[in-house]
Amino acid sequence: MFLRKEVAAQMLRMLSKEEVQRVGIAMAELDRPTKPKIEAVVRDFIEDLHGTSLFHHSGPDFVQSILPDLLDDERRTDIMPLIARRVNKDFEIFITNRQPGAVAALLKEEQPQVQAVALALMGPINAARVLKFMDPHRQGDVTIRMSRLRQIPGDLADDVMNAIRDALGSVDDYVEVGGLENTARILAKMSDEDRRPILDAVDDEEPDLSENLRKNMVKIEDLIRVPVEILVSFKEDLGQELITTALNGASDDLVDHFMGIFSSKMRDEIRENIGMRIPKDEVEKAQLDLIASVMKRADEEHIPGLGYGREA
Repeated sequence: MFLRKEVAAQMLRMLSKEEVQRVGIAMAELDRPTKPKIEAVVRDFIEDLHGTSLFHHSGPDFVQSILPDLLDDERRTDIMPLIARRVNKDFEIFITNRQPGAVAALLKEEQPQVQAVALALMGPINAARVLKFMDPHRQGDVTIRMSRLRQIPGDLADDVMNAIRDALGSVDDYVEVGGLENTARILAKMSDEDRRPILDAVDDEEPDLSENLRKNMVKIEDLIRVPVEILVSFKEDLGQELITTALNGASDDLVDHFMGIFSSKMRDEIRENIGMRIPKDEVEKAQLDLIASVMKRADEEHIPGLGYGREA
């Protein structure tokens, strides 16, 4: 009785004939209610409405799950996309659950303006994480473009978000492919003739990466697969002291393997020297010298078990 006619009409349309009849009779029996009575009824009605209809929904939940059903088809088609672009956090949550490096890799081949739009749409925290992984030469340009973005067409925003969703997949499933270490192992399987121009090209672009690839092609623990009779020749070339230093901190299995190149009289002394505290940089240098010597030999002849350089 105290609602606007249009609202009252909508509510009555949701009631059955019997319910409308009972409401009509109840209205007819009402005398002129007092103001306190009206306020009490309205207050109770609002509390009941909140408890039954809205209590289990946050604002975003209501907009996403319930509001579309309250609109006619035409308004739902026209209005909901406009609202969703401004309040929907699904894309931001989607990016939060993805690795920032993967998102940056996906955006790498895009134009700077598209990169800027994508970063602007994914929320400040996500954008900061992704921007960190982007090409340093692009970071400044993309930042400038982002700062100049005030508005973008809604359709463009939808296209960018949908493209990123499709490319990254609906499930956060990443297959481990090894990164630098696996790449170094791949290069280690190539002959020096084939590998050298590749590393030279990497060195031109990223010298630090080139150096790390070279260091990871063969690791000190890989030498456990090299037969003792071949390791003996390295002792002759490099000397006992360098090999002892290189084995400092190595696994017991590798130390045991190398003991085969020393006489039984020297093994206790060698093991004692290996257990001494030696500066880390000296150990790393000795290991690199030993590995470099092994790699050089592997480029010239097959070394069984190493899995590097020339194959038999």
